[in-house]
Amino acid sequence: GMDNLQPLWLLKYLPNMLACHVTIVHGAEGPSNTITCGEASGLLSIGEAARAVERGSADAAIAGGAESKVNPIGSTRWHLAGRVAECAAGDDPGEILRPFDPSSRGSILGEGGGLLVLEGADAAAARGARAYAEVAGFGAAQSIPTNLPYASGETAPDATALGDAIERALRDARLNPDAIDAIIPLALGEPGADEAEWRALSRVFADRLASIPTVALTPSIGNCVAGHGALGVGVAAALLRSGAIPPAAVTRGPKATHKPRAILVCATALGGQAAAMVVAAPEPD
Repeated sequence: GMDNLQPLWLLKYLPNMLACHVTIVHGAEGPSNTITCGEASGLLSIGEAARAVERGSADAAIAGGAESKVNPIGSTRWHLAGRVAECAAGDDPGEILRPFDPSSRGSILGEGGGLLVLEGADAAAARGARAYAEVAGFGAAQSIPTNLPYASGETAPDATALGDAIERALRDARLNPDAIDAIIPLALGEPGADEAEWRALSRVFADRLASIPTVALTPSIGNCVAGHGALGVGVAAALLRSGAIPPAAVTRGPKATHKPRAILVCATALGGQAAAMVVAAPEPD
């Protein structure tokens, strides 16, 4: 009952407690924010951190996202919302979540996240750091929230905001769509969401979309929700640093035949939030 409720109970559950305690322990100072916008959270966090460094509000920033949904309450909520695939023991996991495939049985919950260190190019060079990649462009947009369930076709996610976010990210990077060498999409495996995401990508890339390698993370790690964006940017940075996209990583489109220079990472959430980021190879020394 109420007698057992500790006065500071809320401080155990506020989303910003992780950032708060980490900065206290390490003596970090500067802007701090915790963005809770579903699958768009990680990209929005990295985008905001990049802007803070760019305008001189911070020398460096730790940004990303993580979320825990693989627990009884989280799993039950997603099941009741119709957002997870129906499956049975013995089912082939590779046949359950199929990105951008109308026959996909739905999404699978994942659990994880990622954090990246962002720093100005001059500051990194001054301490001899070798950058994995560059945040070349960022864009965000908002559209109307999506009602559930949409898998039955009753409502469909709006693709407008994601298309706007991608166009803004490309404009911020001063790149044409033709400059994008690969795409790391959200690709939930939920047919309604995937169809809307593909519409947004088609709006920007038109007929060229079919010729761009698409690297979907969800078949391997599931939907990590707020962690998706940071994981996507981390994978993009690793691919750019390695100078190659392994054929096994491509889930749609042709295999990459040349060294990637710019990769698009994008995500959208049921609340209507959308974010996109162009991650580019750093300029040579």
